[in-house]
Amino acid sequence: MKQAIVVQAPLRRMNFCAKSTMRFLRYLPRFRRARRALADYEQRESWSRAQIDAYQLERLNALWQRATERVPYYRELARQFKLPEKFRNLEEFRNCIPVLDKGQVRDDPDRFLSADAPGGRWHLTGGSTGIPTRIFWPYRAHGESLWARYRCEAMWGVDLFVRRAMLWGHAASFAPGWAGKLARIRQPWEDRLRSRLRLSAYRLGPEDLNAYLGQIERFQPALLYGYSSAVALLAREARLQSRNCPSLRLCMLSGEPAFPEMIQDIELAFRAPAVIEYGSMETGIMANEWPDRTLRVRDDIVLVETVSRDDGHYDIIASVLVNFAFPLLRYAIGDVTNAPLRVPERGFAILDQVMGRKNDMLRSSQGRLVHSLGVKHVFEHYRGVRRFSAHQDSTGRLTVLLEADAGGHNVDLADAAGKLERLLGGFPVTIQEVECIPNTRAGKHRWVASDLVAP
Repeated sequence: MKQAIVVQAPLRRMNFCAKSTMRFLRYLPRFRRARRALADYEQRESWSRAQIDAYQLERLNALWQRATERVPYYRELARQFKLPEKFRNLEEFRNCIPVLDKGQVRDDPDRFLSADAPGGRWHLTGGSTGIPTRIFWPYRAHGESLWARYRCEAMWGVDLFVRRAMLWGHAASFAPGWAGKLARIRQPWEDRLRSRLRLSAYRLGPEDLNAYLGQIERFQPALLYGYSSAVALLAREARLQSRNCPSLRLCMLSGEPAFPEMIQDIELAFRAPAVIEYGSMETGIMANEWPDRTLRVRDDIVLVETVSRDDGHYDIIASVLVNFAFPLLRYAIGDVTNAPLRVPERGFAILDQVMGRKNDMLRSSQGRLVHSLGVKHVFEHYRGVRRFSAHQDSTGRLTVLLEADAGGHNVDLADAAGKLERLLGGFPVTIQEVECIPNTRAGKHRWVASDLVAP
């Protein structure tokens, strides 16, 4: 009985705070701007292809002019290839600008930073190619990308200010020293202020999932946002326990591919649409699933191309239209799709199924599943990590191979191993430094594998 009181009391307080805090948030400048922007986002979705092309060309030319003046990489590129100051059409842009490889950004991110970059934050990519990359996002540009998510939610009848549940990780909590301690203290208060219920993707055993279902039922969120595989596990547990969390009106799947069988399980369990969000740390949100069940590129904030490969698939190439401080033009993100981009006469382009990272979950000594991103979140706070891969053998031991940059790394191996051991409930962890970890050609690098978990 005491345990039930301990769990329920914070949720009652969150429910009480949710009404007052969300009323307050409506009046903050950040959310007032978002509300105004949603009307513009909706209007652009019905534009003709000629209007969309003209808008993209205007944004590209403005971005290109600033980039060649203030960004070292593009200044050198324009000088080396004698590129025009202004592009006459999108075809000329594609023919003139070479594809930008991930490695060029990863190896020297400062060459892509504008000399007059406004306030913002450096972020680290998910390392889905096995190599994390530093990316700078100004606060305003990051907000424009988030508005695409809010607009998608609105399409499905979910308001910006509803209660939300997140089945997600918390990378900042793994930071060494005081940074990690402060993040662990700050995050619960920030979630409460935003009326968010955060559920850990690092604990996905049946007991954990059953507890999460109870918290969702008490908190009554309208939206569940999470890693595709984690939400699918939660849905399967919900069906086993005959619980459907009736408050949910939408499940948004992000961070990894969502396959048809996952979507079917989630929609059967929660009786709510399960929709795909596609994006990355480098590009922001690129595409959302619309009510007609097509994955639509946000043509107003990113220009997407699909380029054919020898294996019959298509590389996804992205040009970000909102980040003038850290421009990425014709950037090869490393994802592939199985069909070329479809461009209708009116409305945004349609992207087929995206095939991204393929990683196993891990299993802890207590038998619970742990999302693969937990390994990445431990290493992302250290400098000099070029690439890593992790393998859990049949005894539960986790062996991590660590490849450093040419200048070495600052990883405290004992500290990192200790964090991973706690994540796995005491299973032993060994970290080995190696000169090179081989990469894979098709799609993303598989950097977490487990012999204890079926793919």
